[in-house]
Amino acid sequence: MITPPAQDYRLLHAAAYMALFCVGLYAAAFGPALPFIAGDLGVSLDTAGLILTALFLGSVSASATVAMALHGRDTRTLCIAGLACATVGLVLIAFAPSWPVALAGGVVLGTGDGLMVAATHMLMPLTSADAPSAINRLNLYFAIGAICGPIWAGAILASTGDRSIVYAGIACVTLATLVLTFVADAAVHHPIAAPDEDFRLPGNPTAWIMGGVLFLYVGAEFGLGSWVSSYARETAGASVFAGALLTAAYWAALALGRVISGIYFSRQRDASALLMAAAAGGGLAALVLSLSSGNIIIAGAAAFGAGLCLGPIWPATVAIAAEGATGNATAATVTMGNAGGLAIPWLQGKVLVGAGPGQGVAVTAALCALMFGVVAAFRARRQRL
Repeated sequence: MITPPAQDYRLLHAAAYMALFCVGLYAAAFGPALPFIAGDLGVSLDTAGLILTALFLGSVSASATVAMALHGRDTRTLCIAGLACATVGLVLIAFAPSWPVALAGGVVLGTGDGLMVAATHMLMPLTSADAPSAINRLNLYFAIGAICGPIWAGAILASTGDRSIVYAGIACVTLATLVLTFVADAAVHHPIAAPDEDFRLPGNPTAWIMGGVLFLYVGAEFGLGSWVSSYARETAGASVFAGALLTAAYWAALALGRVISGIYFSRQRDASALLMAAAAGGGLAALVLSLSSGNIIIAGAAAFGAGLCLGPIWPATVAIAAEGATGNATAATVTMGNAGGLAIPWLQGKVLVGAGPGQGVAVTAALCALMFGVVAAFRARRQRL
């Protein structure tokens, strides 16, 4: 088979970037929207947080299915299926007449999420001359979406209070991306299948330890991003839009942290040292945030600092897990990490509602302390060997 020239993939790459933009858009929009979902559907704020669990349940299940049963399939087909599921899930959340329907929408949205993320992260290396740069661009588009999502949600909710407009608007973006993917798919006349490798659990302890770190990290990252808006509104009397801007600033800082980590790794520096420093900084910033009740300026600076420090944790952890490991081992580590979103963000919401906003944010500080302890022990063991 003759491989098409690189320019044949430009439209397909644009569709992949847009898919990750959509992931960031709806994931970060939940922060400002959760109180409105709770109010519309007659559930408590912490119960509304279960929609985050539903999202991760669908996502982890879909990505695990791709790894164990759908390897070797055309990545374009997987991405199309993911976008279709995401669009349906967003429509269900937008117009759900009852809480069970919204929860089902979260699972469907998560299924699309898992398919899109898995498919695009397999497709880009297969169709790019520079795979690391291609993956980095995917993450950049996710970050742009995560900044735009809260701003969109905050602007609509502050002016109308109507969650249906928020999620219907995002559904329009995923639908447009689905159409673009169909057009791009038609322009490439050969399958782009992922490597047909059977899934195996990792055999080395490093992959399992880093999987545990990622488990804590995903819970900390997504949990703080989902609840910082509610924290600001309850403690500092912030408006809906101000809380949304705080959420957007958090995600922007997290993206900046990823950029800084890229510069750090380009100089061949130690990943475990960066991981320890990032966990310590994230925990300290989260602690300051939890103690900043009533001061929106300190809260904003602390939220930005938390995002900036949390940003390098994902790439540093994956880099350590990938040292001397197979692709399957790294994929298993990432899957373990994503499972952290199943319960931790919801439990953080339970603490925020039940014990208080400050205690809720302190959960992030505790998770960072746990990550720091695990990485410190791992690093000390490595130095002894």
